[in-house]
Amino acid sequence: MHDFPPAFYSVIRGIDRFSDLTGKLISLSMLYLVATICYECFARYLFNAPTVWVLESSYMTNGAAFMLGCAYTLHKGAHVRTDMLWERYSERNKGWVDLVSYLLLFYPTLITLMVISIDDAWYSFSIHELSEQTPWRPILWPYKSVVPLTCVFLLIQGVSELIKSFYAARTGVVLEHKEKIEI
Repeated sequence: MHDFPPAFYSVIRGIDRFSDLTGKLISLSMLYLVATICYECFARYLFNAPTVWVLESSYMTNGAAFMLGCAYTLHKGAHVRTDMLWERYSERNKGWVDLVSYLLLFYPTLITLMVISIDDAWYSFSIHELSEQTPWRPILWPYKSVVPLTCVFLLIQGVSELIKSFYAARTGVVLEHKEKIEI
């Protein structure tokens, strides 16, 4: 490797393992989603006994999984990027673009979103806010707490990506090749 302290590599490995673990654990919520929707289908169409809780339960589960999976998606390199320009850059230039983008766009935006969303989640908790979507009326603060938690996960993974960007900008070598996702 190129003259980087071993602590850099340890931080990257630790954060990437954390994002892998949380991403895989969050994906398990899809099993709950499938089970509840199947239950609703059987209850509604076979027994003529629809539920009042599956609609809100399913959108909250899907929304939470979508949001909390963002750090895992960042780790895997699956977020949208303008490839028509990106592919023409050298690895060093890609590192610089990423480094500047993380420092000037990623962190300020996520910190702002986190501060605002913590306030929203706390307010929801303090007034014991209930949903108005169905007669079930579940409490909303756990669902609203997903946004600041997502910001925390993204900020943590962002540290790993920032170090990788710095390494690429300085050396012209990519520490980790992202999974190529074709659509």
